[in-house]
Amino acid sequence: MPRKGELSKTARASLANREEVNHLTSRICAKCGEPIMLKELQPVKVIGKGMVYYHKSHYNIQQ
Repeated sequence: MPRKGELSKTARASLANREEVNHLTSRICAKCGEPIMLKELQPVKVIGKGMVYYHKSHYNIQQ
């Protein structure tokens, strides 16, 4: 158990794995068909289809 003021082992590992660099991902936007930068990536789970990826500015809930 972590001491007072320290992060748990899981929390430390999560911070270490976080990507800080905004880079081009291999994901393609379902709306415009262009590659998506990491900071703009909006993954959406669609029942029966799996994961679909959008630019954050292209995704809206009324789809």
